Formats: sequence, C-alpha cells, structure tokens
Amino acid sequence: MTRRLRALMLMMAILCVASEALAVTASITEVKSKYESRLLSLPGVISVGIGRAPDGRTVIIIGVEDKASVESPNLPKQLEGYPVRVDVIGPVRAQ
Repeated sequence: MTRRLRALMLMMAILCVASEALAVTASITEVKSKYESRLLSLPGVISVGIGRAPDGRTVIIIGVEDKASVESPNLPKQLEGYPVRVDVIGPVRAQ
C-alpha cells in the first residue's frame, strides 16, 4: 500500500469518525480546534484529527511524517483530558 493511499485512508477514517464524534462529544472538537494551529506548527506534524482508539474511546489524532517525529517531546499525550494518538502517515506531497 502506498503512502499516499494510507494517508488518504487515514483522512477518510478520521472524517467518518469525526462526524460521529460531533454528534456525541462536541467538546473534543472544540479542544482539537483550539490546539490545531499550534500542533501543525510543530516540525513533522502534518495533520490533526479526531478518531477512535482500539478500546473505543474518542481520541485526538496527530499525523506525523516519520517515526522520529513520534518521539518529539513537544507532542502532548493528552489535551484537556482527551487522549492523543500519534500516527506516522508519511510526507504529503501535492501532485
């Protein structure tokens, strides 16, 4: 599976879950919006979304370019009580 396809699939999953999350928990959407600009300004961060953890909890998902970015001490483990998951999705390039 190509990186571009993985990134597209991740974005689609985030959008599907985000629409469900909006109906259930509007406050996670507010928290995501509040921190999105700051997170996107960090090196290696290329996306911020809302999704589900394997245990079913709603989480804020930070998409990064590479494994090195996952280790960044600037990435939070949680935001205002909501857990944060960091996913490596690779670089996004315009075509």
